[in-house]
Amino acid sequence: MPVSTDTSTSAAVVQTDSAPNALIESGITNAEDNFSHGVRAGAEIKLSQRKKWGLLALFSLSLIIDQWCLAAFYILTSPISDSMSVPFAQQSWVITSYTVTFAATLLFWGRVSDLYSPAPVFSYGLVFLGALNLIISFLPERYSFFILRAFSGIAGSSSVPSSFRLIVAIFEPHELHRAFTIYGVSGALANCTGNLIAGAIMLIPSEGQGEPWRWFFRLLAAIVLPVGAGSVFWIPKRSGEDAGVQDKRARLDLFGCALMMTAIILLILSLTLGASNGWASPGFIAPFIISLILFPSFFLWESRLPTTHALLPPSIWRYRNFAIWIVFGLLGYTWWSVNFLAFIEYWMDVVGESPMIVSLRVLPQGVAPAAVAIVLSVWGGLMNWPRIAISGGCVLGVAAYVMFIFSHSHVGEDFWRYLFPSMTFGSAAMMVVFTATNVGTMVSVPSHVGGVAGATLQVSYQLGAAVSFAVQAGLFTVNDGGISNFDNISASLYFEMGFVALWMIMFLVLYRSENKVVKDGETGEDGR
Repeated sequence: MPVSTDTSTSAAVVQTDSAPNALIESGITNAEDNFSHGVRAGAEIKLSQRKKWGLLALFSLSLIIDQWCLAAFYILTSPISDSMSVPFAQQSWVITSYTVTFAATLLFWGRVSDLYSPAPVFSYGLVFLGALNLIISFLPERYSFFILRAFSGIAGSSSVPSSFRLIVAIFEPHELHRAFTIYGVSGALANCTGNLIAGAIMLIPSEGQGEPWRWFFRLLAAIVLPVGAGSVFWIPKRSGEDAGVQDKRARLDLFGCALMMTAIILLILSLTLGASNGWASPGFIAPFIISLILFPSFFLWESRLPTTHALLPPSIWRYRNFAIWIVFGLLGYTWWSVNFLAFIEYWMDVVGESPMIVSLRVLPQGVAPAAVAIVLSVWGGLMNWPRIAISGGCVLGVAAYVMFIFSHSHVGEDFWRYLFPSMTFGSAAMMVVFTATNVGTMVSVPSHVGGVAGATLQVSYQLGAAVSFAVQAGLFTVNDGGISNFDNISASLYFEMGFVALWMIMFLVLYRSENKVVKDGETGEDGR
């Protein structure tokens, strides 16, 4: 795949702080590459301009809903935990119960879309997501909540690869750049508005089944159910890329998907139980050891399957720098997730501020990345120098955390002196890192494996975030007082500082510069 400044810039256009960014880039690079080689002369499905852009609005709405299911819960975690008596060390599961299954099934839904059709995957996924959110809004206790949140993560992830495939199918090659830009920016919009909507809903004065957080799930259901049902009839039917093959069930690789999901869940469960029961307890040791066995078992299983049947083909790891980018992707969301959860719970539970005020306090961390995404859409040349983008962004990210730690009272004048500027420049800098990771991953592989590469990167992002939540939950219990003792919060911030610094050093040492450009069928080079 030829790599040029134009390609890098077009990839940078669509970067936002949202789940499927790498898949978005995959769509651009694949479509442009195919168009330039004459493989794809036009849209597979011919539609009017009005219907095309209307469908894009539908796909963008699904991305917004997916992002709300994460962003809003930084505000909603505390009230949900109070309502359902969730132990302090297990509160991170309010978020991770969704993100873990979301990440673990991205590759699976991409395979289903290819083997059958992306249209029903998208539509019925939304319907199930809406139905699950409606049921969750009435649940009385935490265990059923965690289980159904996990299933909603599976349903939510179905819209990501199916949207990508449908956008590529309905737009002409010259329209894809604009289409994917709009789709990607909707993720930034969701990241900015998720906390605000959650904060506004928390103003509802009610108790019992009328608790404010329950109305958030009902709002999602009210939006998603009719949209999902209507999309069954509105989205044009398109066969998957491999719909004609005979051995569809074997190509789904259900066993591989189950191995990956089980390994991830057990890893996060072990860290959570270790935080609450002690790191020498069987609750930590048993699932942790099993997860360490399952992860290599997954890769061994994948290596024994034909490339056409493997959920994650082993050959993809041979592309130059791809493995480095995937490991570096573990850092992706953690800068935001660690400080978001800590400060939001501190301001709400300790300082006693309203959810709406708290959501406004963290607004800079949503606005700054969106601004960076817009800037990079015009000046994307920085992505041509990943070492500079990564090191500069990480250094500023660490500097922001230093200001977080030494912000004294964390409210009033100290907020404006320490937290507001550090949230702004730190979030903007880490958005550059995030974008560079997406672009670097997608240009390190040829176009025919771009979809798999993008989904693999998303698994890395979500896994890193889930692990950071679990580690942070343990660090919150280092000293007495939990979240009310800022020394515990500082411990988690120091952990993230070290994580960012270590990953930056690892990248600078292991990243290999350009020797030649990757082309389809070649391995070993990344074009950077």
